[in-house]
Amino acid sequence: MKNFTSNAIRNIALIGHSGEGKTSLAEAMLYTSKIIDRLGDVNVGTSTMDYDPEEINRKISISLSAAYAIWQDNKINILDVPGFFDFEGEVVSALHVADSAIVVTSASGSLTVGTEKALESCFEKNIPALIFVNQINKDNSDYKGTVDAIIAKYGAKVIPVQIPILEDGKMVGAVDVITGNAFMLENPSQTIDIPSNLQAEFEDSKNRLLEIIAETDEDLMTKFFEGEQFTPEEIKKGLLSALMSESLIPLLAGNATTCTAITNLMDKIIELLPSPTEGRAVTAVEDDKISEVKVDEEKPFSAQIFKSIADPFYGKLLMFKVQTGKLSSGDTILNVNAGKTEKVGTIYIIKGKKQDPVDSISAGDIGALSKLVYTNTGDTLADQSIKFTYPQIEFPKPVISFAAGAAKDGDEEKVISGLIKMQDEDNTFKVEKNVETGEVLISGLGEAQLDIMCKRVKNKFGVEAKLSEPRIAYKETIRKMAEAEGKHKKQSGGAGQYGDVFIRFEPGAEDGEFEFVDAIVGGSVPRQFIPAVEKGLHEAIKKGVLAEYPMVNLKATLYDGKYHPVDSKEIAFVTAAKLAYTEGCAKASPCFIEPIMQAQIVVPDNYLGDIMGDMNKRRARISGTDLANGKQVITVEVPMAEMSRYATDLRSMTQGRGKFTMEFLRYDEVPSSTAPKIIEDAKKRKEAEKK
Repeated sequence: MKNFTSNAIRNIALIGHSGEGKTSLAEAMLYTSKIIDRLGDVNVGTSTMDYDPEEINRKISISLSAAYAIWQDNKINILDVPGFFDFEGEVVSALHVADSAIVVTSASGSLTVGTEKALESCFEKNIPALIFVNQINKDNSDYKGTVDAIIAKYGAKVIPVQIPILEDGKMVGAVDVITGNAFMLENPSQTIDIPSNLQAEFEDSKNRLLEIIAETDEDLMTKFFEGEQFTPEEIKKGLLSALMSESLIPLLAGNATTCTAITNLMDKIIELLPSPTEGRAVTAVEDDKISEVKVDEEKPFSAQIFKSIADPFYGKLLMFKVQTGKLSSGDTILNVNAGKTEKVGTIYIIKGKKQDPVDSISAGDIGALSKLVYTNTGDTLADQSIKFTYPQIEFPKPVISFAAGAAKDGDEEKVISGLIKMQDEDNTFKVEKNVETGEVLISGLGEAQLDIMCKRVKNKFGVEAKLSEPRIAYKETIRKMAEAEGKHKKQSGGAGQYGDVFIRFEPGAEDGEFEFVDAIVGGSVPRQFIPAVEKGLHEAIKKGVLAEYPMVNLKATLYDGKYHPVDSKEIAFVTAAKLAYTEGCAKASPCFIEPIMQAQIVVPDNYLGDIMGDMNKRRARISGTDLANGKQVITVEVPMAEMSRYATDLRSMTQGRGKFTMEFLRYDEVPSSTAPKIIEDAKKRKEAEKK
């Protein structure tokens, strides 16, 4: 394949609601451009982009997939992105490198949540967007209702640039609003009269489009008011300017599964959407100084890794976008983040699960590398003369966790190893050990994501994971002062063991964990045994007196004791201290404390009441509400125990429109009514561990 120049490349992300036909659209574009010779089908598992066994089984995309189409001597890099909300991280990866996005929505007659979220992502990241209304030929489709619903939400900036001509519910032609030409799909080169039933719609769209173009330039505004015609060059420049400023969202329609109007869409991709040189600049950081880097073929090489793929044959494939310069096989480049050099082997361009080798790749293009030693997602690769880095990709933080184990005894290590490898592919998926509970936790954006990761471990490594609710890291403390004696006396044959201590227990350790005070006077406990008392208490506080959760905020004062000149030994005072601990803490009003999280919940205004009511049921304390980007931001302090499946619950309550973040804040006392359940659960767990 030839090396395409930057202005002959289009990098597009296909985003939108799950099940609306993004993968089918990618397939249709590949087939129409003759990159593939057979049209695959998502429903039978033959599509180019969905090749993972779980994608084929579930008939949904679960990972970003890439391919390319050659059209009008241009290369269109296609990034097919999952629409399921659990895989939002893949959307972030794609939009980090795409120069524009195609929001795919079905002709259902309504505005889907996924379409809303996709457009919001584009606005947030300043990505030009084009809407493709898919499935227009489907029975009971409603193209007009869909367009009206989108315009009702986003206003006059949404303009159909091609109006479909429908006969018996099927698209047979189109009216091009930009050129004013109408044509039938079977013979697009021959123009026809605009159908009378579409004339008014055409005039309205044409006038709105010209007005938006006029607003991009004062001279054009003058021509518009004076009734002068815009030249084709002025129209093209105005359209691009309007797209880049987000004052225009073009809309087209078609049917991906039958390749209806796909040539129209691909023509408009080349005509309307920006090339990498016309796209936005990328920020770069060097010595805390921020600069902007535009795509430029003449500058030294620089690129950023935006996606990792675990490939069974090639190892870890690293997908990257070249921002400046050119990369060739055999080059030695610098991983600026790691400060290490890497040797470039084969450069690939990706077509679904296949990789085509190329000799070189230039600025603006997307490729992949394998067998790099030090490089991971987000890293900057560059010519060794370059010292700046591109900012790390900001992925959503995990919001739901489960404890992971093995379904079969003895497979634990293999399961955890497999899950850790899955982290390379999805940066919103995390595996870590909770040091307080000892459990290995897997975390992500939703239950389906975690379930799929476990299935992929089974498919790739042949071991099955088992998930369970994670334990809450409760702790125990005391609420008042109490004194206790710990006496250990043991006689067996000759030498015995003897240690007797009097200890005062109270809340208020200096470090919040444990404080030991030596208040012995007169030698009632010899100096050499006092460290043994402290050692015994350090061992004892690992298990509280209620349910064996760690004891914290405990101040222990050794104020008296007894010893035997022959039988007293270190072990005796260790044991005596533990006995005093058990008795004293039991008398000191012990209680549980639980982790309290600070959560920020972002929802549309009409869900505010429902969310606040639900939070009250979860023992939450609402700190405040704020308005940001047209949405309500609710800040709450809520027990972790009440938030275990909140990601699923919030999605259900808001139809997928809500999102939240959560971080640890502090520990607070557990209500007394909850304590018996914590104790009972601890007993059951202990009994289960014995079996």
